Amino acid sequence: MNKKIRTTSQQLTQLFLTLFIIILFLVNLAFAGISTAFIYNNAHEQAEEVIDTISDNISDHDEHKNKNEWKLFLNAYLARQSNDAISLKTPKGKTVYSEDGEELFEKVKNHRNYNNVVFMENSVYYLRTANEDGYRISVILNVDDLFTLITHLLLAIIILNLIAIICSIPLIKRFSRKWSQPLEKIDQDIEAIEHQTTAKKKVFVPKQPAEIHHLAQSFNKLLEYQDKAIQREQQFVTDASHELKTPLAAIRGHINLIKRRGKEHPEIVAKSLQYIDSESSRMEILVNELLELGRAKKQHQSIDPIDPIDLVPIVQKESEILEQEYDTCSVYISSPTKVFYPIEVKDFRLIIHNLLDNAAKYSQNNAKIKIELQKDNGYLTLRVKDQGVGIKEENYGKIFDRFYREDQAHSSQIKGTGIGLAIVKDIVTKYHGKISVSANTPKGVIFEIKLPL
Repeated sequence: MNKKIRTTSQQLTQLFLTLFIIILFLVNLAFAGISTAFIYNNAHEQAEEVIDTISDNISDHDEHKNKNEWKLFLNAYLARQSNDAISLKTPKGKTVYSEDGEELFEKVKNHRNYNNVVFMENSVYYLRTANEDGYRISVILNVDDLFTLITHLLLAIIILNLIAIICSIPLIKRFSRKWSQPLEKIDQDIEAIEHQTTAKKKVFVPKQPAEIHHLAQSFNKLLEYQDKAIQREQQFVTDASHELKTPLAAIRGHINLIKRRGKEHPEIVAKSLQYIDSESSRMEILVNELLELGRAKKQHQSIDPIDPIDLVPIVQKESEILEQEYDTCSVYISSPTKVFYPIEVKDFRLIIHNLLDNAAKYSQNNAKIKIELQKDNGYLTLRVKDQGVGIKEENYGKIFDRFYREDQAHSSQIKGTGIGLAIVKDIVTKYHGKISVSANTPKGVIFEIKLPL
C-alpha cells in the first residue's frame, strides 16, 4: 500500500516541531550538565576551604589532644545543620572524627567513589582527602540538598517545555501553512492550466521566498516558450498542409483529366504528365527540405567534436552548380586559398546552396552575386551579396520564418518552398552563430553569417 503523500505544510510542521523538541532537549541537557558542574565545583571549593582552615589552625602541641578535644576542634569547622563529617589522622597514626563522623566514614567506605562523589541511601556526598604537614585530613560534605534543588528545577523546566511544545503546535502549523501558501497557490494554478482555455497561461509568482519566486518565474517562462512552440508547430502544420495541398490538387486534377479525355485527346497526356512531373518534383523538394529543417532543429542541443574542413572547395562547387542552373547569374568569390572550420560538410553545403539559390531567384538577368569568406575577430564570417529586388527593412526578421514570402502576390511565380532561409538559420543556431541581413548598395541585400572560432 502506498504511503499517504503529505503536504508541504505538514512536512514543515513536523520538521519545525522536531527541531524545537531537539533544541529544548539540548537546552535541558546543558542545564543539567552546568548545574552538576556547579554543584561539584562548589563542593570542591568548600572542602578545600575546610581543609586549608584546619591545616592553618593545627599546631604542634595539638597532637597531644584527646578524642573529645579533637572532636570539639573538628566540629567547629562544620555547619550545624549539615550532615557533614571530618576525619583527621595525626602523624603518630591516631585517627579522630567530628561528631557522628566515624559512622559516616564507615558507610562511605562501603560505597563506590565516582570522582570524589559518593551516592548512598538516597543521598549524595562529596569526599575530599588531603595531606597537610603530616596530617591526613578527610572531609565529607552532604550535597544532597543541592542535587534535590537542581532536580526539582529540572523537572519544572521539563514541565514548562512540555507546555511550550503543546502551545507551539498550533503556532507552528499556522506559520507552516503561511509559508507553504505560495506553493499551494502555484500547485492550484498548475492544475487549473489543464482546463484553461485562455491563451495566457501563467502561475502565481510570490514575492517571497526568493527560491519559490524564481521557480514560478522560470515555470512561467517555460509555459510561454511551450505556447510559442505549439503555435509555431500549428502554423507549420497549416503552412505545410497548404503547400502540399496545392501540388496534390493539381496532380489529381491532371490525372482525372487524363482519365476523362486522354483517349479522345491523346495530345493532353504529354502535357499533363509534364505538369505532374513538375509538381511531384516540387513536392519531393519540399519534403526533403522539411526533413532537413527537422534534423537541424533536433541537433540544437549539442554538437559532437568535428574535424575542421576546408570550406573554399565547397563554396566553389556550389557556385558552379548555381551558374549552371541559373545561366544568367555570375558568382564571384573573395576568400583566402584555404579556410578551415569544424563544421559538417552537409551543413555548410546547405548554407551556401540556400543563400545562393535565394540570391539567384530574386535577381534579374545578368545578376552578379558575390561571396566573401574570411576569419576575423574570432569569427568565421560568410557574406553573400546580391543585386536583386531587395527586402523591406521591416521584414528582415520575418524572412527566416518557414514558408514566408515577402512578395505574396508573385510567390507562385518564383520557384522554391520558402524553407531555405529557415534551414540556414537553424544550422547557424546549431553552431552558436548569428545571421543577419542588411541592404546592399545600390540594390539587393547582404546576408552575413558569423560562426565563433
